[in-house]
Amino acid sequence: MNTQESFDLLLAWLDPNREIAGRKYKIIHAGLVRIFVSRGFTDAEGLADETINRVIALLPEVKDEPPGERAPFFYKVARYIILEAWRRPEIATDVFPVIPVHENKTGDTSECLSECLDLLPAEKRELILDYHLYKGSDKIKQHERMAKEHGISVEALRSRAHHIRKTLKDCVQQRKKDYQEKRKAS
Repeated sequence: MNTQESFDLLLAWLDPNREIAGRKYKIIHAGLVRIFVSRGFTDAEGLADETINRVIALLPEVKDEPPGERAPFFYKVARYIILEAWRRPEIATDVFPVIPVHENKTGDTSECLSECLDLLPAEKRELILDYHLYKGSDKIKQHERMAKEHGISVEALRSRAHHIRKTLKDCVQQRKKDYQEKRKAS
């Protein structure tokens, strides 16, 4: 199947009306880009495209699902791409002069957060990433879905997320403090 046929299948899955499907596609793509930008990725467009390509690859498995909102499926795939991207280093495409640095680790907040997320058990990491995936009314719906999936109340889910955030905050603060002490010692 060529790329145009795959894209046509994706649009048909989004909505039977091609014009509406096209609008939904643009909204989903823009949302994916915002998610990746908010997570600090420099290649947000590329990661959004990769997400869409993976969804296209999964279409044979999900094409028979009842009609409904498709965006959450894209965002769930994006979450896995985020986890993968945090594990692989970004490689510069331009050649820059190599400047010796005392410390590879800068101790900036996003780097510390990424390290602390890696230290969490997979279940807690996935829960906190899913919990913060949406904004506005979509966020409320997501929390209700998550609570139902976990068999708990929304309040219990909120409490779990709070405890995970506190753990992450403490971890980030400690790592930043450690980096500052290392810099002072050098």
